Amino acid sequence: MERKNVFYRSFILLLIISLGIIPALTGISLAEEREIPESFKHLFSCNETITLNEIVEINNQLEDSNDILISGNVNFEDGKAVNLGISKGYPAIMWVYQENPFPTDYGMVMTDGVHILQDDSFVFSIPVDKLDEGKFVAYIFYGIPKESMQNSMMTGKIEFFNGISEEEFKDQKYELMNRILGVDDIKRLQLESIEKSQSIKLQNMCYN
Repeated sequence: MERKNVFYRSFILLLIISLGIIPALTGISLAEEREIPESFKHLFSCNETITLNEIVEINNQLEDSNDILISGNVNFEDGKAVNLGISKGYPAIMWVYQENPFPTDYGMVMTDGVHILQDDSFVFSIPVDKLDEGKFVAYIFYGIPKESMQNSMMTGKIEFFNGISEEEFKDQKYELMNRILGVDDIKRLQLESIEKSQSIKLQNMCYN
């Protein structure tokens, strides 16, 4: 009986690995190489729900300040938002977080909502003087926002910097890391960051 149980457990483990469910055991995940089975393709679309344009900073002469414009459009098919199946008529919602250099942490600094225009586009305006210096991450949702959707094909995501460049932010981060951590800990965190990025890509199931 014990021999039979060992054989059964071994068979299940091999099956799980072959399906790419435990990518850590295979070195390079088999899931990255697999195409999406035809029987599952009807359940979701590999198109993004929201397409974002490049961020633009303009001068707001009325308030004598600069504004950051985040624009884009919601993608619809047959009158419903791609991946969500939600009909037209809902607003676009934006959540903006500020990222601390190290330890990495996010704090929400603002939320906003705008109507979708006739051409399915939207524009959010963020006054620069309302933000501190640093790195920010904006998530754009269509309809009801959910934190679990932030790193998915259903949500637009864009990063930007205020009063500091990307290189300066990285320098701040590594300076703090070197001050607090040892070399081995820094390497471990960098590896975890890479693994997290790969995991997000696998969850999306649609990427080049």
